[in-house]
Amino acid sequence: MMRRSLTAGFFFAVLFVAPLHAQIEEAKPLVFAFDVSITLSQKAAAWLKAHRESIVVSADYTGAPKPDAEGRANQIGTIDLGVENVEVIGAAGLVRVTGTKVDGRRLDWIKGPVMLNVNLFSGRHANGDNVLACDFFDGKLSSAVKKTPELRCSLIAEQVEMKHRH
Repeated sequence: MMRRSLTAGFFFAVLFVAPLHAQIEEAKPLVFAFDVSITLSQKAAAWLKAHRESIVVSADYTGAPKPDAEGRANQIGTIDLGVENVEVIGAAGLVRVTGTKVDGRRLDWIKGPVMLNVNLFSGRHANGDNVLACDFFDGKLSSAVKKTPELRCSLIAEQVEMKHRH
C-alpha cells in the first residue's frame, strides 16, 4: 500500500508540478523598466558639456519566435517587441528606461526570455555625426533589471576599446 501511494504521488508530481515549473521558467516579465549607469571619459564629458550635446540611450526589446510565429520575425529571425530611446543631458549618471514602448501583445509570439540590446550615442544636435564610442549591453532583460548595466563612453577620436556587457 505504501509503494502504491509513493507511485501515485510521483505521477502527480510529474503530471502537475513539472508543467507548473515549466510555466514559471517561461513566465514573461510584467515590468520592462531598468536603469543604465553611464560613465564618461574626461574628454567626452568636456566635449558634451562644451557643445551642450545630449546622450541617447536606445533600448531594443526582442525575443525568439515560437514556431507558429516565425512568419512574424524580422530579418534577423527575432520578434521585435519595441524600441525606446531616452535622450538625456550629456553627462554621466543613472538613466531610467521605462519600457513603456514594449508591445505586450507580441509576448505571446515569443518563446524564452525577453532579450535586450542597449546602445548609447550622442544626440547629434551639435554635430550631425555620433561622436561617442560606448560599451553596449546585449543579453536578457532580467539581467539588466537585476543588475544595472554600467556602460562607459569616450569620444570616438580617443580610440578606446569598447566592451560588450551582458
